[in-house]
Amino acid sequence: MANMQYFSRRSHLDLLHADLWRIQIGVVRAVTWMEDGSSITLGLWGAGDVIGNSLLQHDCVELECLTAVTASPLLAEGYSSRVASAYIQQLQELLIICSSKRIENRLLKLLAWMGNRFGFWQEAGIELEFLLTHQELAEVLGTTRVTITRTMGRLESQGIIRHLTQRWLFIDRSACSPIVPVAEDLRAHLPISVRSSSILSNVGVVSPSRERSLSISYR
Repeated sequence: MANMQYFSRRSHLDLLHADLWRIQIGVVRAVTWMEDGSSITLGLWGAGDVIGNSLLQHDCVELECLTAVTASPLLAEGYSSRVASAYIQQLQELLIICSSKRIENRLLKLLAWMGNRFGFWQEAGIELEFLLTHQELAEVLGTTRVTITRTMGRLESQGIIRHLTQRWLFIDRSACSPIVPVAEDLRAHLPISVRSSSILSNVGVVSPSRERSLSISYR
């Protein structure tokens, strides 16, 4: 495909010279930083996904390659309901995952979500060909690296997950059932404290009346 570009693991997609990027191969995370220097993972995108400034709308966000990545820069005029809805859906799914009170449930749901999005189904479960570091998992779930390490150990001792290699993980089928309700039922599945949060007003479902056409061209 024209203008396809290749990025090594831990490199960054250039957000200054491309409105949007279409991921062809690999996995990318959007990351931003807090005032104390700590980082927050805002989302994960893989093959077929479109992501960039037009959707992130934040001055201090980087798109970091978690694997080797092939991507194409795009020019976009406006938003399509499909691209915007896919972005919003991911934010809603991660919000629901992070609303679980027990860290073990949060981590298991996140791993299952990653497996469903980026893994390969086998008869007994999902093989996930890449894995966030324990620090990166902590940044997604709002906890500490030490807590993630301990929780990963408990899930492995229960046979729910199994490390195949340093960067591969096997997730038992029992943990891979659908974990995220449909968007219309989002509020009903969240704690009252999250339900009343201003986050939902910023991550709302796209209304059909606000749809705009999308014109995408390759640079």
